[in-house]
Amino acid sequence: MMKRTVLCVSIYVFILFVYFIFVYEPIQCSDNYILRVLFFVFILVYPIVMVLLFSKEYKGFLLFNCVIWHTIICIFIIKKINANLTEERPSMVIPTVIIKKQDHTSRHFKSQKVWLKGTGSIYNNTYEIICGSLGRVGSAVYMRFSVECSLRDTLLYLLATDTNRKRIYDFAFYEGKDFYTYHDYSLRKPDLVYYKAGYNVLYNALCDTSAIADSTALLSFNDVCGKYHNVKYSVKGYPNIPDTFLVYRNINEKLDTKWHVCAPEVNTPENRAKISDYGYIFHYDVCSKQEIESQCPRIRDYVEQYKKRMSTNNINTL
Repeated sequence: MMKRTVLCVSIYVFILFVYFIFVYEPIQCSDNYILRVLFFVFILVYPIVMVLLFSKEYKGFLLFNCVIWHTIICIFIIKKINANLTEERPSMVIPTVIIKKQDHTSRHFKSQKVWLKGTGSIYNNTYEIICGSLGRVGSAVYMRFSVECSLRDTLLYLLATDTNRKRIYDFAFYEGKDFYTYHDYSLRKPDLVYYKAGYNVLYNALCDTSAIADSTALLSFNDVCGKYHNVKYSVKGYPNIPDTFLVYRNINEKLDTKWHVCAPEVNTPENRAKISDYGYIFHYDVCSKQEIESQCPRIRDYVEQYKKRMSTNNINTL
């Protein structure tokens, strides 16, 4: 009996060790949903099978205790691993607001189901999570999640410092305990930022002030591919309408394909002077192409790739 118990416990510990050390993290970081489900079902079910196979007596009692303790152990390990993935690896912080709450009670725990709405331009989906008390409906919550893994468990918290809150805007980044703005992290991890946020290429667009109708102006410019564009923009509220506006677009078309006109506080003569044929904007931070591309040539590579894609698309549509 003792040998059988030691054998069962040894097999249990070995399988848990192999799964959580070598399997769980790579599977969680992959996009193969079916594989993730199959492995997770296996790790939850196999102790029950062991009890049924190896225990001749007290199967009901052992099965009940096995399920309870195995579930607690797995939840504890998963929470620890997911928190470490978020804390130690590159992660993104986005602002959200609580739009709905309802009580969520399981057999052993009392919690809440909370719906969060992203308030940024890119990450504006609705997120549903189970957690403890998070605040009232309408409260602002910053959601932090790994940018290397598609973890369903996200770490939610309110940032402690007002300084960081003011610098997040739509999103920001963490690596370990260090905070990075969109601009700073782009220079540090350009590939990762491209796939998660993209890069906004900025242009000087001429405004024909003599052709304004119903407070709508037509802004004209050539993009980085040399293609001519017209963008309609409401100039209502401008006491003095400038003859040039700053217009930008994300070169990662999977994230955004719309043209955007910079806010009046960004559309200043000083910022317009930084733009030659094009430049970059990171939230409210306008930079010349020389400044960015000299510090990080990899960002220029993404612009060149964008030009090639747009050129190919134009050929295919002829």
